Amino acid sequence: MLAPGISKKLEVVRKAAFGYFLSDGTNDILLHNRECTREVEVGEIMDVFLYHDHQNRLSATMEMPIVKNEEMGWLKVVSVKRGHGVFLDNGVSRDLFVSMDELPTERSAWPAAGDHLFVSLTWDKKGRLMGKLVHGAPVTEQAKPADASWLNREVHGTVYHFLDEGAVLLVEEGPIALLHMDEAKAIPRLGESVQGRVQFVREDGRVNMTQRLVRTEQQKTDAENILEFLQKRKGAMPYSDKSTPNDIEERFGLSKAAFKRALGKLMKEGKVEQKDGWTYELGKE
Repeated sequence: MLAPGISKKLEVVRKAAFGYFLSDGTNDILLHNRECTREVEVGEIMDVFLYHDHQNRLSATMEMPIVKNEEMGWLKVVSVKRGHGVFLDNGVSRDLFVSMDELPTERSAWPAAGDHLFVSLTWDKKGRLMGKLVHGAPVTEQAKPADASWLNREVHGTVYHFLDEGAVLLVEEGPIALLHMDEAKAIPRLGESVQGRVQFVREDGRVNMTQRLVRTEQQKTDAENILEFLQKRKGAMPYSDKSTPNDIEERFGLSKAAFKRALGKLMKEGKVEQKDGWTYELGKE
């Protein structure tokens, strides 16, 4: 059977000005000159990859794709078409289309150009070649289980699936990881390469990942941000450890506990003081 997405041995039966015609004995397939990687001789049998060209004709290329037949692989996103889906580079002249039906409902979680998706090949009702997202065993079988040495390790992983509680990633040269939404800087994209730290190693060899800093580092960052805010207000602000959690969250994006820890650090360092519900930068009051 001749169909897009498969590789096939076909005979070169005749030459034309714009290319060659190949045959399986029943059907003729065009191999355009631009799809030839070497000189071609009439009568030879060659391996080609079949695809639909821009006029929706079944055509052949001597370029071998990254994914063909029943294979699966990681393909790079080359473009995004809003309201339709994304196109992937499969190593041939015609990019592989993945429909929006395969993508997250939340548009912000769609892949962007440069991201990578793990896909297989499929066909729509009209027989057109498309990409289909793959998760589950085909991805987890690529993973390496983590042991205790992975705890607190900085890692990179690619998001390949979403659960209600967060994103699931395949860590480079490593395990499957869960990035809980509470531990993420922002909602990650499908196919995005995400950096984080291993927060917990599970008995099954998978890990939990976080993008939050270690508490001491986070406290330092929070304190620097509060001091910068103070300085922009000429050294005084109507916030203190007596402020409501809602006010603190709205203004600083911090929990009250984190805010108090950061203020405590600044006071211990002699940089600020609190008075009557206000906080002042020392020497600026």
